[in-house]
Amino acid sequence: MDIIVAENLKKLREKHSLTQEALAEAWGVPELAIYKWEAGRLPVEYKMLQRIADFYDVTVETFFVDDSAEKHKPSANDKVSFSCRICGGDLVYDYASTSCRCANCGNKWAIAELYPKYSHAIATINKAGRILSSKAVLASADEAKLLYKQAINECSRIEDAISSDLIKICDDGVAEAEKLETYCRGKYFFDNRSYKSALKELEKVRGYRDADVMIRRCKGEK
Repeated sequence: MDIIVAENLKKLREKHSLTQEALAEAWGVPELAIYKWEAGRLPVEYKMLQRIADFYDVTVETFFVDDSAEKHKPSANDKVSFSCRICGGDLVYDYASTSCRCANCGNKWAIAELYPKYSHAIATINKAGRILSSKAVLASADEAKLLYKQAINECSRIEDAISSDLIKICDDGVAEAEKLETYCRGKYFFDNRSYKSALKELEKVRGYRDADVMIRRCKGEK
């Protein structure tokens, strides 16, 4: 589970002077589950996060805000080198594997080793990507989009080549999450035989997953 979410769950509970026992009774969940959520040992389902957000009268995005990021915002003097440590050659970045290599000598490093300030943002981006590639459900699309936006928020505090690359990856990720949202809505209508509504949504994502198959079925049922 994202440690940011765990920390924010605990902060909100303590802010409202509530005990884990009281929340367990209010939400109808075991007290042990709340303990594990706050310890980062058990993931909170997206629907449950929505319930908790409504309970505290906050948005779901609140759980993904890293307050410590602002405290560790790099200063103007916090400069890094974007060249190979060995030969001074240009570095090529592979954000999916969180590594980079020198285009000249081939030496390879973990991006977090060279630039620790990006480690959390990259981990967040990779987590969002894993969520998107897992289950094709609306909750996955929503959670992934929130994570990408969290990473954008972190990277926007730093103006350099890497942050620009990461923000572009996040923008693409948000677009992919929105595509999944549209697909899920279309599939929901399709499964419930609301073919006209399904066709309207699925036409927006032609070529995505099995959207084309469902489109043909919808047209055949009209």
